[in-house]
Amino acid sequence: MELLKSRDGIIEIISVVFSLLYTVLYIDQSPWAFLFGALGAAGFVYLCFQKKIYAESALQLFYVGMAIYGYLNLGAEWGETHWSWSAHAYWIVAGVIVTIGLGTFLKRNTGSKATYLDAFTTVFAVIATVLMMEFVVENWLYWIVINAVSSVLYFRRKLYFGSVLFAIYMILAIKAYFF
Repeated sequence: MELLKSRDGIIEIISVVFSLLYTVLYIDQSPWAFLFGALGAAGFVYLCFQKKIYAESALQLFYVGMAIYGYLNLGAEWGETHWSWSAHAYWIVAGVIVTIGLGTFLKRNTGSKATYLDAFTTVFAVIATVLMMEFVVENWLYWIVINAVSSVLYFRRKLYFGSVLFAIYMILAIKAYFF
């Protein structure tokens, strides 16, 4: 397989493995999750920039920072909380508005590919990540949708292992919320 012979292919595989470890360890409430989250995201910063999905690249950089934040703010116990549906409605409406604005900006000012999909995954992943760091259980519902869209986005940009990663993430998000 030609992908395995390229530097980018190797970085993608390592980033996928580390990112999967992050999610599995987060679900298991292990503090090691944050190390693998930071390393996996760092690899994707590079890859997304190379593939000209700039908002996604910035998002991955945000994940590196959030992994550090998550580790530094980890308490002795992982508490869980629920938000009202009206609180979620506020964030969803705000997310749609910001997605349209970011997508329009990317379309007019960059060579970004798949501008609105890129903007959607970026904006809503920021929201879902904040919910994760606040241990809001409904974060997994956001991730189900985000990961489905991200899988398509990565596939269209020929990041096939990344596409599979997001499909697996979607399954893990379903498991985390419903089971």
